[in-house]
Amino acid sequence: MHRLICGLIGFCGVHTFNVYAQVPDLDMPERLVCTAKQTAGFHDWPHNEEAYEPVVFFESDFKLRINRVLMRHMTNTPFDGFLTLLDDEDIVELQCAKVRGTGDVAGLSCSNSPPSDLLLLNLDNLRYTRTSIGGWTFAGANESSSGDSIYVEYGRCEVE
Repeated sequence: MHRLICGLIGFCGVHTFNVYAQVPDLDMPERLVCTAKQTAGFHDWPHNEEAYEPVVFFESDFKLRINRVLMRHMTNTPFDGFLTLLDDEDIVELQCAKVRGTGDVAGLSCSNSPPSDLLLLNLDNLRYTRTSIGGWTFAGANESSSGDSIYVEYGRCEVE
């Protein structure tokens, strides 16, 4: 059994996890459910490239989780922590920096890598602003409905 576990996790012997290592703290709840209030942006259709048209996108709820694995093992980075964003279609890993807003309110500024998604989270009232840019917004869409999109969304999160 020891050999099986060693093979599955890729190491054994003198390599150990320091489960008591200092893990950064993002000063936020471990699990959040976030609900969009409005999502709007621009989209260019394949037949009309480089001519963005205003659109209102369907709002979508998502979940945020503190990624403790990355927080524990990615300590030599310029980031203050890591979040995992989960929605109906995707899982997005976000790198976060602590920021201060108006009135010295604590918040997080998070993006994926390479940056195409951005999440700003006010840690005082759990309001968020989220934006995305790219040609993958409608993954799986047929040619007639594909194109590039830019959207901005705002909403609020609650502790799950």
